[in-house]
Amino acid sequence: MTRFAFYQEVRLARPAAENQALAGRVGVILGIGDAPGQPVGYGVGFEGEEQVVCCEESELEATGRQFRREDFYDGTKAIRVRVDRDGRGHLA
Repeated sequence: MTRFAFYQEVRLARPAAENQALAGRVGVILGIGDAPGQPVGYGVGFEGEEQVVCCEESELEATGRQFRREDFYDGTKAIRVRVDRDGRGHLA
């Protein structure tokens, strides 16, 4: 189970060395990785950053604000991905 939800606002409170430049910034959870046997990882979008930043759960704290998917995506741009038996994704 994950501590944070999609589109939840979080603060980068205890950044790892590679995320130190973003310390204290507020962002939104845009991706969650919860592979068995691995620590939960989050893709966090920060305003002004071109790429989503990978963060571990321990780096983040909730602000109490929750957004909706519609706040970020309008549904006009979508792709379909088909995953093969080896777990590789292909555009459908």
